[in-house]
Amino acid sequence: MHGEPAMRRFLPHEIEYLSDPDRFTFDSFKRSVLDPLPPAAALGVADEELLNYYENALRQDGRFVLRLDPNGDHYERLERYVAETAFLLFWGRDGDGLPGERFEEFSRFRHLCYRTLHPFAESQKVAVLKKIGLETGLLPEIIDEVSTLFSVGSGLFAMELLARLTETGRADRFSARLEEADALMDLAARPALLCPLWPHQQRALEAWLRAGGRGILEMATASGKTLVGLAAALKLYEVHGRLEVLVLAHSRALLNQWRREAMEKLGLAGNPGADYTVPLEYGGRFVLRFETLQKVYRSPDRYRVDLLIVDEVHHGAGIQFRKALAVAAKWKMGLSATVEGEERRQPLDRALGPTVYTYTLKDAREDAVVPSFSLHLHTTYLDVRENEEFREISEQIVRELAVINGRHRDIIRRLSGSRFDRFASIAEFVGLMRHLRYRTAEVPEAWYRLIGLVYRRRMIIHRSAPKTGRAIELARHLGTTKKCIVFSMDIATCEAIYSALGETVEAYRVHSEMPRAEVQRSLSRFRSARYGVLVAPKMLDEGIDVPDAEIGINVASSKTRLQLVQRMGRILRKRPGKDPVFHHFVALPQAYVEAEDAFAYQGDLAWIRDTALLLDIPVLQTPDEDDGLAGVCRRSEAAVRDYLRSRRHVVADDFGTVRIDAILESIPERLRRDLAASLDSCPGDLTDEAWEAVVRSAWRTGEAPGLCGMHWLLVLAGRDPRALSGLLLTGLAPAPAAGAPPGRIRAESLVPPGRERPVEDTVRALARAAGPEQERAARRRLAEIGSPALPLLIPLLKSRNDEVVLRAIGAMEAIGDPAAIDLLIPHLSDRRYSVRVGAARALGRLGDPRARLALMRALKDREPEVRRAARAALDAMEGR
Repeated sequence: MHGEPAMRRFLPHEIEYLSDPDRFTFDSFKRSVLDPLPPAAALGVADEELLNYYENALRQDGRFVLRLDPNGDHYERLERYVAETAFLLFWGRDGDGLPGERFEEFSRFRHLCYRTLHPFAESQKVAVLKKIGLETGLLPEIIDEVSTLFSVGSGLFAMELLARLTETGRADRFSARLEEADALMDLAARPALLCPLWPHQQRALEAWLRAGGRGILEMATASGKTLVGLAAALKLYEVHGRLEVLVLAHSRALLNQWRREAMEKLGLAGNPGADYTVPLEYGGRFVLRFETLQKVYRSPDRYRVDLLIVDEVHHGAGIQFRKALAVAAKWKMGLSATVEGEERRQPLDRALGPTVYTYTLKDAREDAVVPSFSLHLHTTYLDVRENEEFREISEQIVRELAVINGRHRDIIRRLSGSRFDRFASIAEFVGLMRHLRYRTAEVPEAWYRLIGLVYRRRMIIHRSAPKTGRAIELARHLGTTKKCIVFSMDIATCEAIYSALGETVEAYRVHSEMPRAEVQRSLSRFRSARYGVLVAPKMLDEGIDVPDAEIGINVASSKTRLQLVQRMGRILRKRPGKDPVFHHFVALPQAYVEAEDAFAYQGDLAWIRDTALLLDIPVLQTPDEDDGLAGVCRRSEAAVRDYLRSRRHVVADDFGTVRIDAILESIPERLRRDLAASLDSCPGDLTDEAWEAVVRSAWRTGEAPGLCGMHWLLVLAGRDPRALSGLLLTGLAPAPAAGAPPGRIRAESLVPPGRERPVEDTVRALARAAGPEQERAARRRLAEIGSPALPLLIPLLKSRNDEVVLRAIGAMEAIGDPAAIDLLIPHLSDRRYSVRVGAARALGRLGDPRARLALMRALKDREPEVRRAARAALDAMEGR
């Protein structure tokens, strides 16, 4: 009829209920759904239905279709079923039933938990409970343990939490705090440290605070430096009542990690899926912002804050990025696994303060902060896609170098300043060509052809991944039972490995060309997976937390110890039952050019073994298919050994300059004697493992904080224990005359006549000179000795005595070796203006354009004399 309301149409579940109401009783649900299931499965189904009922009751929107009639006592009976079943499964293993008073206690606590936590987002619920726990004396770890067992807010969660609270005697206090709903809203938003600091983290924080809230914390990957930064921010806020923090990093992914950890560790409210550009705050009084170095350095004056935190601070030492460190802040903190090199350290020290605390990965392992792990070294060939072109270029390089050495000896002698008359390696050729680029010298056309071939060949090596086939096989084998990360060199290799894994294993990938949301989804899926393989290029090197990966497979080339340690750190998270392993591939090209590849290959082996020695971890040589590799290894060692006999140092683009005399000088005398004594009992040629065992045994006496270059000594001695012992005890023998025939080094050939040490004595005389005449005499003698004296002058550059430093600078100037350029440039920033003046003058007289940029910066020095010396040095360069 017109005017009468239309009859409402029943929904399908309502029609189903009206057709058979008895099906929606507790008895029917128990008989048809719960009883056929095992108790634990039935408990889960029943508990989920209870949650739906509570959700509808609180929201009043009927969003869940209920399986029981909400009228009557059906859900009360279901709640008792859940309580009794859970009690029998988790509490009542002795067979006792759930007493009435215990059920009433549980029912009240369950309703209280659910009602209290309901207004909060899922990501906040655990944080709210942890904050209540901190106020009532409950360890936050208990909340974490319970939340990993059961879904937060479920009946099983409430029952387990109530059991833990009852055991600790805190149930009443905890429940009373849950009743204060209004106060909990403020507590939920207020920052609090939700996980206690480990002793080393507490020491780091205290060291930084003692330094006035300025300085750098060098803390090993996986040792929790992020938490120290957050704890520092919270401490300053608690003291001053207001704080604005800016966190800087070079990568968006790292900043997203910081934002997520700030929410987890400080319990700050926010959307966990939001980008780092969304700040976190508490009432406008505590504000955490996150930004990239790339953006801030353009206008640092726009980012005035109370506390500046710079993560992976070594990136801030770059010429442009260091401008970001000028952000005005009362307190500044730098965080890094390590800061390598004086040139990087100086601008960081000036902007943020010096290193105030150091905690190495070795320390972390000794303190059981990270678990022990093993390093498996795989040696193999490069898998070069352009193999034919590569081989052809390699053969051309060998021919061209032979022609140049045969026809251009006079030219080589003239352009090298009479240091040599033939190139012992491609690296030596490339080094001289780089030096000649800044000189007005006529270079033969054949040299330019050769340098072009070298660069073409290097591009093929660089763009080609190491032999990935074996790495893929390894990932397929391990990824079915463990969580693995494969580090690739670039995105193309990442995609290739990911595709190759195919359907044989659960595979995930992340790289910078993927949409940000897809990267986050992939990381999230990998975190929640039980096993599988994550493939990533270098974007995972720093700070991206993959908390329970157990296997690392590195098929990317990496030339810095920091990068390797960071890759190791991705698998070094402390978890019960983990046995982490890091697989590292060292590769050779298939078309082997002895003059160049010997040094590249031995350099790779040297730094990986140095790193393992530094971390005090064993290196296990994995037996791969030989493919003639053993013979290649022997030839490469022989090539390097013969070169070192006549040159005393190795120079290469990939791993810098290695000076044998400097390595020997770095070993304390007592440790040298201990090493030599241990070698006396070694029969036959030394293996890498045997030599490392000798070094570790002697090192544990506490004689030295760290050793580098041990592999080069082994190679120089031809793996002969007697020759190595003689090298350690007596140092290097005089270099043989040019053209002397190479051969295996024996111990007797390493003993210098008379055991005299003219270089050391002359350097000592320079430092102790009583007047100008003695100083000039020592300088003349050092100029005659030449380049071998440079390493022994380095300690003088670090003296607190201004005069000693100036004498060392003058001696380096007199020697005239371009290698001194890198040693002198940092002294243009020395706090002593006289040293800055001396460094500028010496650089001007050396005339190497590598110093041009540093001298141009010195034109802005506050001291007029420094500015004049820098201008004169630049003018002298222009006149050459």
